[in-house]
Amino acid sequence: MKILKKLSFALVTLMLLFSFTAPEGDHIGKWKGQDKGDIGFLTLSSDGYATFEFNGQTLGGKSYDHQGRKAAMKYTVNTGTTPTSIDFIIVESKSKKELGRLKGIIKMNSRNEMQMAMTFGGGTGRPKDFTKDAIVFDRVK
Repeated sequence: MKILKKLSFALVTLMLLFSFTAPEGDHIGKWKGQDKGDIGFLTLSSDGYATFEFNGQTLGGKSYDHQGRKAAMKYTVNTGTTPTSIDFIIVESKSKKELGRLKGIIKMNSRNEMQMAMTFGGGTGRPKDFTKDAIVFDRVK
């Protein structure tokens, strides 16, 4: 009976760990999206870094200037939620302190098309669906 309890605990722990560490899967790659006429790019790397490129500016990645601080932008994907959640986390490079977080949801329409909705403008919640401010991204590579 004790072995069964230990095995159950180990399985639950592993399921929780793997549900929050998903920089693997179809979302990894470089994506091109259009929002209100502006074209931008999103790169989600296999090592968990995210980079946004638009209007000649690059935000995120392993190292960039975030309001005068050297920072990195990481991301996490949780496929255990419906819809799948994605968080973009800005981390100060030196202290590893979290400076900010954007919460969103994603849906893979196909291997080469991803839909995303984000909470912008200081909101702390996460979108529930793709009816407001959703962007469709096409895979570039």
